Amino acid sequence: MQVDGVASLPALDRITALAGYTFNAPVAFVSVLGDVKQRFISRIGLPMAQTDIRSSICAHAVTSGGVLVVPDLEQDPRFRDNPLVTHSPHLRFYAGAPLVAKNGVAIGALCVMDTRPRTFDERDQEQLATLAELVIAQLELRNLSGNLDPVSGLPSRHQFHTDLPGVLSRCAEGTAYAVAVDVLDIPRASQVGQVLGLRPLEALIRRAGVRLRTALEDVATVYHVGVTRFAFVVEMPTAGHVESLVLELRTRMLRPLMAAAVPMSPRFHAGICAVDTDEQDSHDLLRRLLVSMQGAFDARQPFCWYSAQRDEKMHRAYRLASDAERGLQNGDFHLDYQPRFTLDGRRPVSAEALIRWNHPTLGPISPGEFNPVFERTALMDEVTNWVLDTALDQVRAWRAQGQDIPVSINLSSSYLSNASAWQDIRSKLEHRALPFSMIELEITEGEWLRPGSPAIGHIAAMAQAGITVAIDDFGSGYSNFSYLSDLPIHTVKLDKSLVDGIASSSRARAKVSAIHHLAHELGYLTVAEGVEQEAQMDVLANMGIDEFQGYLLARPMAPAAVMQVFEQAAITPRPVRV
Repeated sequence: MQVDGVASLPALDRITALAGYTFNAPVAFVSVLGDVKQRFISRIGLPMAQTDIRSSICAHAVTSGGVLVVPDLEQDPRFRDNPLVTHSPHLRFYAGAPLVAKNGVAIGALCVMDTRPRTFDERDQEQLATLAELVIAQLELRNLSGNLDPVSGLPSRHQFHTDLPGVLSRCAEGTAYAVAVDVLDIPRASQVGQVLGLRPLEALIRRAGVRLRTALEDVATVYHVGVTRFAFVVEMPTAGHVESLVLELRTRMLRPLMAAAVPMSPRFHAGICAVDTDEQDSHDLLRRLLVSMQGAFDARQPFCWYSAQRDEKMHRAYRLASDAERGLQNGDFHLDYQPRFTLDGRRPVSAEALIRWNHPTLGPISPGEFNPVFERTALMDEVTNWVLDTALDQVRAWRAQGQDIPVSINLSSSYLSNASAWQDIRSKLEHRALPFSMIELEITEGEWLRPGSPAIGHIAAMAQAGITVAIDDFGSGYSNFSYLSDLPIHTVKLDKSLVDGIASSSRARAKVSAIHHLAHELGYLTVAEGVEQEAQMDVLANMGIDEFQGYLLARPMAPAAVMQVFEQAAITPRPVRV
């Protein structure tokens, strides 16, 4: 049976004394309805009696919207048959003020009752309403004691979920906006923790929270929803007003903060999301805020609005990551091969293995979409292993058919960073009895190629064993020319972005020419990727580029088609060192 809890409040005497209030009524109660009593009254530890909700007079006070006064319960048709009136304690007078929590939900009432009729003037009603505010403040303070973040002292993520419905109920339709702010991105927070320890880091986060709370005082309640992340819901007339508020916050938050006597520069990235006032899922709202905040990180902008399209893209990426392992097992992946040709006579000399994915429900997936997904997960090593096994099996199959076709295989940075990478590759080649010179392993530039890293040792061992090593996509970003002198590489592959404008741009030609001549001076082979036009081919040929790869000469194709390309050329591919 649903009940309301009625708790006698001895502390009310102390409150009224301090406030200077007196009532000519002998009994005061706090009445808390429904399961809320378990969260509030039980925390206070007061004795509590229970009455049937149908007998509750306070239920009327809770929904009254103000102080409810009944001078004589026997004379009021709503209460004259109430068991509390007709039986013990034979109540006659009642005055009750609703207890309205900060989230706008009325949880009970503070009431004054007597066994004889009484008057209750306007001043008495004001005093009772004020006392109700004091009581609800005390109740919420007790309730919040377990819902405050221990670092910042601000309401926690759990409290955000609890408060959201009430916060939104007070907003007019179309004016509610949720904002999440990251004051110190996680990698940077980790660095600060490693250098200064956790206590200065926590002090930094706490001061950032105080600064944010102060900036939003009387505007919104700030919640600590992540290690360095805060959120709030604000009512604003337009999206432009929200953006102005966020930019003002950014100005305030970027001022240096002290941590262990060291001035630290905070970071500021915000995600913004318009919220319906009937929003039901606070967890999904926080998720959408994280999506928009990540958009701000990726775009290097102060803030980013939630985008359903970006959200859908992330869901799709997650699905691809979760489906990849099953796809490998079910044969949804395969390799195509794109031949590479010499400048002299355009003779095919090798082929690059390119992974393809035909998803059973999504259809063909571009490598440009799924490769970045794999690189951000532990899947990349498994996929790389599959590519190596499949490509080497194909080289062995071609050899069995009388064609020695060297193959280029891309290796991910995560794979080469494994301690056993070189041992695994060597075992795969020896198991198939393939000459090491039958494969070329392509690697991309990056910080992972730092001196002393496992990758450097693997590359040196592979080159010494006779495996050709190529720098792939050279020139696609920041190219470190030290790779060309420090690593035991054989080939430099010029990225398609360099080749695209070479026929019409003198600057593009100058860049390609400089890279080519430096590579040749160091004794490396140069390969132009993404050649699609004869005009590009002519410019590259005049420069003396060694080899070419692109749609102009051959698209990626099935293994049987590669065989035909080499058979029709009627030449022997690049000599294989046994």
